[in-house]
Amino acid sequence: MDRLLHHELRAVFSVLAVVAVSVTGAGLAHGFAPQEPGKVALYLAGLLAFAAVWTFLKGTRLRGFSWVRDYDRAVPVEDTGTVVPADSSLRDGWFNWPVLVLFLLFVLPISVFWEPWVIGIALWSALDWLGQAALVAHWERRNGLLLWRGHVGSRPWELSVSRRPPTRTATGERPA
Repeated sequence: MDRLLHHELRAVFSVLAVVAVSVTGAGLAHGFAPQEPGKVALYLAGLLAFAAVWTFLKGTRLRGFSWVRDYDRAVPVEDTGTVVPADSSLRDGWFNWPVLVLFLLFVLPISVFWEPWVIGIALWSALDWLGQAALVAHWERRNGLLLWRGHVGSRPWELSVSRRPPTRTATGERPA
């Protein structure tokens, strides 16, 4: 099982690494100075605004957009018969390797040999996953639960929830 928040953040880190490599490759191939700097800033601002609106829509309970409805329908871990990992941390792995490789194989060659604007697709994906991670973190904090994915190996999209463990004290011990 994998925490949904960590899964989303790994995807963000992977795609941002691809964006960094692709920007460097495209800059070396086409030059680092944009042809029209005003259009680049307008494009990035529009991308950011659209990502914010899209994340807001996913945070509502509107049918067809809402991810929050899926979080609310998550089954308790106790009902699934799986064991929650004792120490699930993002430190175990920062990258989602399949996402990193697939995006790198798609974005890097196109941005270097054809059109650098394809990097925007990867940037949009990173912003989308970052918004998803923010929604998950907000939902977990608000409900006092942790969202998990992969309690059934053949259906990793199904979500389960578990109670948030009590916070540690200043000495690192669990409260009594």
